[in-house]
Amino acid sequence: YGKQWYQRRVRGVYNRKIGEGNTTEALRLLISGCKLFLAHEQMDSGTELALMLGDHLTTHDTRPSDAITKHLVEIMSALWTSESGKQRFLPKIFKWSKLHTEHGDPALHMACAQRSLQESDYISCSIHCQYLDLDGVDFYCHTLLDVARTHVYKSEADLVITSAVLQFLALHRTEHARRIFKQFISQHLPSSPSFPYPTPLLNFTELLLRAIDRKSAALVKILRDHYKPTLERDPTLTESIDKVLRVYFNECKQQSPLGGLGGLVQSLFGPPADNGAAASATIQEDADLD
Repeated sequence: YGKQWYQRRVRGVYNRKIGEGNTTEALRLLISGCKLFLAHEQMDSGTELALMLGDHLTTHDTRPSDAITKHLVEIMSALWTSESGKQRFLPKIFKWSKLHTEHGDPALHMACAQRSLQESDYISCSIHCQYLDLDGVDFYCHTLLDVARTHVYKSEADLVITSAVLQFLALHRTEHARRIFKQFISQHLPSSPSFPYPTPLLNFTELLLRAIDRKSAALVKILRDHYKPTLERDPTLTESIDKVLRVYFNECKQQSPLGGLGGLVQSLFGPPADNGAAASATIQEDADLD
């Protein structure tokens, strides 16, 4: 009965503060009350106030701040063991956060990624990692290296990093993609840190990043077709490449232009050239990229 009384009391004071137009004090009350309940493992009451907090942030157009983010991370951490509470609270705070940043506050995503990693939930961790800022790439890279070394077959390590690169490119986060590939290669393949790499898929990823830098949809399509047997190891890779074409070049899936891989490599590693000419160029030397 005591906790129900206190919860009703908090609600009553909150409504009075809102009626007075004192949204700042109302917000402080929700935060302190929520954290107090959760600290005493009163999950039901803590969750209810947490949900009120999430609604308050959106309804009253609360501006983000480091202090608010810190409180939200602490509340999220306390709710993490309650699957129901977590699943109801997170959508509310990310809904609010996305009103102010495109994908939500990177600090909130980092907190979720770290907790997911602690539970070895690599899928959820990866989902949140794609929205980290550039400084967060280091964390994501270490996570991918751990997955590559201990959770997949050695032959699948290239799938791990290529999927992450495509994940970033699908969000038009070119620098994120470039940085994580470079860091992963330098640590995973210290004896082969430069192109060409030991597997076709890693070579594809390097060439794809160069094609993006050249702003050439034609080169991306040539790569997609030439490396089709390799990309078919995971059907989602081709789907991701088609999304990259839409994001960077506003192109839907269509037949690729004709062109040789030799000319493609020459165009990617040589000085910038006309994209159409580069796509159709060929050279006689064999390209040992398969």
